[in-house]
Amino acid sequence: MTGYLICPAPRCDHTVSHVSKLAAANDMASHLVKVHQLPEVSARYQADLLLPITGPRAVA
Repeated sequence: MTGYLICPAPRCDHTVSHVSKLAAANDMASHLVKVHQLPEVSARYQADLLLPITGPRAVA
């Protein structure tokens, strides 16, 4: 299953897509730390929250 996540920050169009959901969450957490300067714990929490609610299936 593919992991596809959209950045939760306002006005940010960053998306990640990986073979696994865990890899996508890790990449999104890294993005949140580097670009939006969230603490690591907060970034991980935000990325994990995105897993069940985003992606191509959520659009339907």
